[in-house]
Amino acid sequence: MIGLRGFLKDETGTATIELMFVLPITLTIFFASFETGLVMLRSVMLERSVDIVVRDIRLGNLEGTQPPELKKLICETSALVGSIQTCVESMKIWMQPIDTADFAMIAPPRYCIDKGEDIATENLGEDAADVFAYGDGNQIMLMRICLKERPWFPTTVVGAGLISGGEDDGTYALLVTSVYVNEPG
Repeated sequence: MIGLRGFLKDETGTATIELMFVLPITLTIFFASFETGLVMLRSVMLERSVDIVVRDIRLGNLEGTQPPELKKLICETSALVGSIQTCVESMKIWMQPIDTADFAMIAPPRYCIDKGEDIATENLGEDAADVFAYGDGNQIMLMRICLKERPWFPTTVVGAGLISGGEDDGTYALLVTSVYVNEPG
């Protein structure tokens, strides 16, 4: 009987019980905040690199550049790219002039590439001119970039939410849209 009373009065190890209740909640908040911040940082850096490349396109410095070279330029100017080759393979570029007579825009395909597919424009089921065109001087252009990324913590609430709305390959899409006017040439 004395052993049972001594056991019940002993307070050693009580911090462990409290830690087991608080630690999962704290780690969930930390990982969710980290993943959300990383997604936001990736998105901002992608938009920044697209803006830098679009400026060169608008000024005519990159006239005649093919989509793979343009993807490489975007990936090289982004600060959060681990591998430029992986970034290029995970990116889809859609660029078309906007008709200013009626501002009717062709609806681009709303998808990113599958990481297992070849990213050549011939695989899109459309003419390359329908997918990627530089346009003429004083023409309004619409450019859309889609980059597939993997979450760092795919088992957390935010990571699982990101990939549940995406493809079956465990990635989520970062989308950037830019509208610009070509300089007269």
